[in-house]
Amino acid sequence: MIRCSGLLSILVIVADLAHECEAASAADPPATSVSVDAPKAIDKSTDKKLRTELSESDLAATIAFASEHHPELARLLEHLRKSRSNEFQRAARELNQQIVVLEKIKEKNPARYAHQLQLWKEDSQIRVLVAKWSLSKDEAMEQQIRQLLQQRRDTKVAQLKAEQKRLTEQLQKVEKQLTTLSETPDSQIDREWEQLARNTNADRSHIKAKSSKKNNSN
Repeated sequence: MIRCSGLLSILVIVADLAHECEAASAADPPATSVSVDAPKAIDKSTDKKLRTELSESDLAATIAFASEHHPELARLLEHLRKSRSNEFQRAARELNQQIVVLEKIKEKNPARYAHQLQLWKEDSQIRVLVAKWSLSKDEAMEQQIRQLLQQRRDTKVAQLKAEQKRLTEQLQKVEKQLTTLSETPDSQIDREWEQLARNTNADRSHIKAKSSKKNNSN
């Protein structure tokens, strides 16, 4: 399961920005996309553990992903980008790593990807709301979080049921193969031997014909 544990540190950092972001959102319509201007330079002397910044293309893809699947997170990231460059870069890297994992799942198992993406959305929404709730202790917001927790539980159940179905079908195929191999083993061996003998004879005939044709040409 893809977890947003890496984003928890981000949301703790931006928790004190939540009220300001809410005020800005109330004044302006929610953005449908996030600009991808070059981030401010990182003072690496203040944080030796910082790794290389994301490329512009990876950064743009990361913010586009957040904008599509969790616009409020994208707005928080954009606010963080303007005010705290180091934390923004760290947040973008963590989110990018999660996207890479999701893309690998999408490539290998599109059906599983749908559940994983939904879990990512619900986890991300929960963490943003919890960060905001920690400031206000708003009861309505608490109810939203509880509803999201229920939704996340339902998504996990659906994912497990889908996995159970896949494994059951796979097990049925294995059991069918075992049944086939267990029935009349002597006849099975006879058939396999006959096939091997036919293939060997055919190969020999082909080699002889090819050799004879070569000798005649000489």
